[in-house]
Amino acid sequence: MSLSIVIRRSFAFSLGVTTILTLSVPATKAEGLPLNPDVTQTTIGQTICQAGWTRTVRPYVSTMKQIKAEMLAAIGEPIEHRNHYELDHKIPLALGGAVIDRRNLALEPIDEAREKDAIEVCLSSLVCQGKIELDDAQSAIWEDWRKAGELCITN
Repeated sequence: MSLSIVIRRSFAFSLGVTTILTLSVPATKAEGLPLNPDVTQTTIGQTICQAGWTRTVRPYVSTMKQIKAEMLAAIGEPIEHRNHYELDHKIPLALGGAVIDRRNLALEPIDEAREKDAIEVCLSSLVCQGKIELDDAQSAIWEDWRKAGELCITN
């Protein structure tokens, strides 16, 4: 989203000069992140806050296995180590993260994944209770999921 501001200056002799200044202003804090466009603050009641909704958008297991294998190979890990990692959505589906966008997928060690899962559940609950805004939760977990967990302590 861009905001255009037109500034008009009048000079003597009725000469008019128009200056156009274009500023890029993010529509939300989460703009530019890999998100599911169907999930917004307005639609959370029909999407992420509906029990079982993420099952309706979760990608096929075979697709995720293929992506996981490719990502393991990219970091030099043998496929035999696949159970050491979870292919995780950086912004979880329960917070409106993009389903299959590779920017939203990361290999995460299993222990870390379990810790992050608890934070994801908490943040989703806070969003659905109206205690925090969706874009605040999305931005926080994208930037640093451990720090995002502080929202669970303070709310």
